[in-house]
Amino acid sequence: MTPTTEQLYSLLLRRGAMPLVERAQRTPVSGPLAALERSQWWSLEQLQALQLEKLRRLTAHSFAQSPLYGRLWREAGVRPEEIRGLEDLRRLPVVNKATLRAAFPDQVLARDADRAELIPYTSSGSTGEPFRFTMTRAEKGLRWAVMFRCWAWAGLRQGVRYVNLMGEHAHGSLQGGARQSLEQRLTQMLHIPAFAVHDERLDDVIEQIVRYRPRLLRSYPATAHRLALALAQRQIDLPLAAVLTTGEVLHPFQRAAIEAQFRCQVFDAYGGDGMDVAFQCGHSTGYHINAEAVLVEVLDEAGQPAPPGQEGQIVLTNLNNLAMPFVRYAIGDLGSLSGEQCPCGRGLPLLGHVAGRSSDQLTLPSGRALLMWFFTTLFRQTPGIDAFQVRQTAPDRIVISLAPGRDFGHLPANGQGAAGGAQRLGAFVGAEQALAYLRERIEGEVRGEAVVELLLVPQIPSGPAGKRRFFIAEWQESGQEVRLFPNSRTSSEETP
Repeated sequence: MTPTTEQLYSLLLRRGAMPLVERAQRTPVSGPLAALERSQWWSLEQLQALQLEKLRRLTAHSFAQSPLYGRLWREAGVRPEEIRGLEDLRRLPVVNKATLRAAFPDQVLARDADRAELIPYTSSGSTGEPFRFTMTRAEKGLRWAVMFRCWAWAGLRQGVRYVNLMGEHAHGSLQGGARQSLEQRLTQMLHIPAFAVHDERLDDVIEQIVRYRPRLLRSYPATAHRLALALAQRQIDLPLAAVLTTGEVLHPFQRAAIEAQFRCQVFDAYGGDGMDVAFQCGHSTGYHINAEAVLVEVLDEAGQPAPPGQEGQIVLTNLNNLAMPFVRYAIGDLGSLSGEQCPCGRGLPLLGHVAGRSSDQLTLPSGRALLMWFFTTLFRQTPGIDAFQVRQTAPDRIVISLAPGRDFGHLPANGQGAAGGAQRLGAFVGAEQALAYLRERIEGEVRGEAVVELLLVPQIPSGPAGKRRFFIAEWQESGQEVRLFPNSRTSSEETP
């Protein structure tokens, strides 16, 4: 389609087909989407006024209707009428996955929620234990409105031809059978499970995508990166208008390779457990927080607000979901807020960066953290490493799996620095000496605090839904849930 025809078709879907689907599915999207497209340009003060209005409604409802929150807040000595400003939110206790998982469904769902309207969800369970939650059809419509607004920042509108390299099931409003196939054809989405890019189906996937001629790609970062490398190896040119990534931390080496191969900008998104928290608009490195739908806090080790730029635990409050409230929910991720204003002109505040799960941070027995950037830079520069995974199986033991590619056995080119390009070929020394080179570099960083084991494996397995984690602190995940704020009490602890 020419851009003009594409725009007309997109308008037809939005004005014609979308309202019909909304009525059939009882998931209003068009009205909330139009409102969000206006409110994104509001001032921060206007957005905060809307947040306070929604927060006061949410806390009153949760106190009265959710047995879990009613009990926790009474124990904390806080009543909803005492939430008069956004700063009063800090008076409420923090909850985490363990708390909500133990309370689901009877103690966390609102008593007045219409069970016939609830849509069940299950997170991917990348830590080994899936997390169940739910929302109403109307709340799902609000979520879709948020996603549609932010996708449009990257040029992804209904009717624009794109490839969806995500989980086993396509991301759409109609799930299963002929209805889902019809929706994909109408919206011009080619859905391919992310797993297929990481196994023997890769060449078939490339053939499908090239034949489809998409304008955009939506994918997990590791999957888009693998596809970019495979296209480069096969010398296949596939320019795109944009690549949208989500579901995993997007590392700088992945962004660089994806943008270089597809000759376009990457728009990254952050969210989880039914919340679409923040998206990049393309005008800055920050992530616009969807302030109309979620309230984001970043807390330090004492559970106090971290200043802009300082990394801490991300705590979310879903302002739209009343059926299963998420109030001060520590999702288990690390990140920082930004004090800057985006040059795009939107009043939506910025999340500075997301560092991933707190359990993905590797900490040595001395308390010193191993920075993931050391590993990503080292493996990016070392020729022939197709994929890697670093697992900390005990405080003093690190197991590193490497999937070697065609050029493994070469050393990096002399003088290659952090920005020296990916996997430039140096001298060929063989696999054994290449491993010895890597071991020397890694042990120099570890400084004797842990035993390092390097393994060559055929491939790095993807986790649930096709996602791939690069850093896993297994010794933390195998035991009790990590305490989020050592110097403060959270609702996961036993109450006296």
